Amino acid sequence: MNGCKILFKGQALMGVVEDVRQVLQDFLAPELREIRTRLDSMDEINRVRYDNLVQRLELIQQSFAFDKRISNLGDDKRRSA
Repeated sequence: MNGCKILFKGQALMGVVEDVRQVLQDFLAPELREIRTRLDSMDEINRVRYDNLVQRLELIQQSFAFDKRISNLGDDKRRSA
């Protein structure tokens, strides 16, 4: 008789565990999908911003290189004079 009670309690416990798991899955799965979608969109926005920043820094670097070349031309003219 005691063996039946233990088996029944074990089955009831497993039923509760399965019910809780199912409720958590039903609630969390849509929430996790929404969070993943939002993170993906934020990643895309940040990638675009990063690419724009890199382009701007390259332009700044090129302008400094151009200014240096102009300075070198001025130095060359002074030396030849």
